[in-house]
Amino acid sequence: MLFRKSLIHELSWMAIAVFSVLLLMVLTTQVVKLMGQASVGALASSAVWALMGFAAIRYLPVLMSLMLFLSILAVLTRMWRDHEMVIWFASGQSIRNFIRPILEFAIPVVLLIAALSLYGWPWALSKGDEFRERSLARQETTQVSPGVFRESAGADRVYFVEDFTGEHTTGQNVFVQLKQGDQVSVVLAQRGGLVLDGNGERWLSLGNGRIYRGTPGLPNFETVQFEQARLRIDTPDRPISSPSTRASPTMKLLGSKDPEQQAEVAWRIAIPVSALILSLMAIPLAFFNPRGGRSLNLLYAIVLYFLYYNCININQAWIADGRTPAWLGMWPLHAVAAAMTVALFAWRGRVRAA
Repeated sequence: MLFRKSLIHELSWMAIAVFSVLLLMVLTTQVVKLMGQASVGALASSAVWALMGFAAIRYLPVLMSLMLFLSILAVLTRMWRDHEMVIWFASGQSIRNFIRPILEFAIPVVLLIAALSLYGWPWALSKGDEFRERSLARQETTQVSPGVFRESAGADRVYFVEDFTGEHTTGQNVFVQLKQGDQVSVVLAQRGGLVLDGNGERWLSLGNGRIYRGTPGLPNFETVQFEQARLRIDTPDRPISSPSTRASPTMKLLGSKDPEQQAEVAWRIAIPVSALILSLMAIPLAFFNPRGGRSLNLLYAIVLYFLYYNCININQAWIADGRTPAWLGMWPLHAVAAAMTVALFAWRGRVRAA
């Protein structure tokens, strides 16, 4: 009992350290990616941090699976390196006696991975896509800066405000260019500001201005002078586009006959199943041989992990293409991984007995 508590305590601290490093790496990569999209106008700058949070939730199942494997591997490798395993075997115990404490540590994490994979993953994808579209729809008006030409996301409008501060709700000397087919309309107004009507729709209220409308290259155009005018800010009143298969809820995909959706369900189930198998596989893979180099076993283990994970992705593509029956899913792959785990336990047991 004392040994199990000590082992689980060390595994917990190692898992926290590994997870922190992995999460920091993912967040850094996502920040660079999202900032690059915001710089070219493909993403509203105000949405960067929110989308980074959704991305972190999306990556949590895979990160926690890798965290579980690496933490078990690192702790048991240290025990081999510090000759604690010699004492363990001298007391009459075998490598199989590690299964119970490892499962006590791994099963709660695997259950959390399953919840995130089946429910957190599609929720984060759906909300991230929805937030991205809404922020892009708003950014053409919320990001108007004084003295800066701002183009809308649809590239059909250009806004310019000469004098505008956050202390006032209106700007001075407003310029708006609109493209409607072959015609171009230019609006010049002395003042302008955003207003909401009773339905919550946004309008650009303009005062004391002119509208010039015509076709570029042709001499004929019309001019309209106004004292008060309103320009509707086009926000999509249609529902957000139907979510992709990856963003669809798991319960919605379970009864589907579409191979692509069946493949997505198989992938979501495979993540926690593989995490449990890999946590057990890490026990014999942690065997440390001083003559074989200090990190050779870690290299083999990492290669085996990514091979397993890539096979899951390949199997998902096969199910989506119809080359693998949906009822069969990825269970043959899991069966091979489980058989390999049993073989590694048997091999390490013979090495110890020798």
